[in-house]
Amino acid sequence: MFITEFLLRLPAFACALVLTPAIVLMSTKSTEAQMTKPTILLVHGAWADSSSWNGVVDLLLKDGYNVRALPNTLRGLEADAAVISTYLKTVSGPVVLVGHSYGGSVITVASANAPNVKALVYVDAFAPDSGESIQEELASAPPPPADFTTAVPLTTPTGGDADLYVNAKYFGAIFASAESPEVAARLAATQRPFAARCLTDKAPAAIGWKAIPSWYVMGDADKVIPPDIQEKFATRAKSKVYHVPGGDHPSMIAHPEVAVAAIEDAANTVAH
Repeated sequence: MFITEFLLRLPAFACALVLTPAIVLMSTKSTEAQMTKPTILLVHGAWADSSSWNGVVDLLLKDGYNVRALPNTLRGLEADAAVISTYLKTVSGPVVLVGHSYGGSVITVASANAPNVKALVYVDAFAPDSGESIQEELASAPPPPADFTTAVPLTTPTGGDADLYVNAKYFGAIFASAESPEVAARLAATQRPFAARCLTDKAPAAIGWKAIPSWYVMGDADKVIPPDIQEKFATRAKSKVYHVPGGDHPSMIAHPEVAVAAIEDAANTVAH
């Protein structure tokens, strides 16, 4: 009698041989489930559009992430957050929600009642507390030139407002100060305005970063949200900070690798 035939006649050994492949398969599936990558959702800010994330999107796709750069309507904090909140409900599984500039205010509000948002990443962004507005948050910053923006009147269901555009002569000097003149000119030409009310809309009581872990990417040469104000946001949210030396306000355009490092750090934390 061969030794294998003998061993298979032993009930315990035969059972072990049958169960072992199943146990290995279950263990493998369990590990894969634990390591499932979260969906990455990117929210742009004012005077930009989803293309501002192009470099970040390219790197995330290369690394195998499911990523989407969402349109930010730029009509008002409550309305803009509602659009993102609605989209979040269509996503199954964990989400890393990322916001740039005013998009940080939007993700702060949109994430508060979104149980699938497991991490927040702020990129040169506002991270308001309850009752705060952008105007109040920038009170200690050097005031912009009087003609920094051009206001185009518009009528809304709740009354009058204005679309604000950055004056082209300031786009490269202030907003995109680290970009080449050619890139800054293109960004100025393709900018999307945002409603003036976005400056004074106050964040509601429910604030996402108070319950959700966060990361913060800081352009150290940002002329729109000065670094000391960004540091305040990151400190009170207990964010893990990534610095972009010489980074301007949209630091992820010239240095997408830093934003991606923070996003993937957050994603890995969620996956584990």
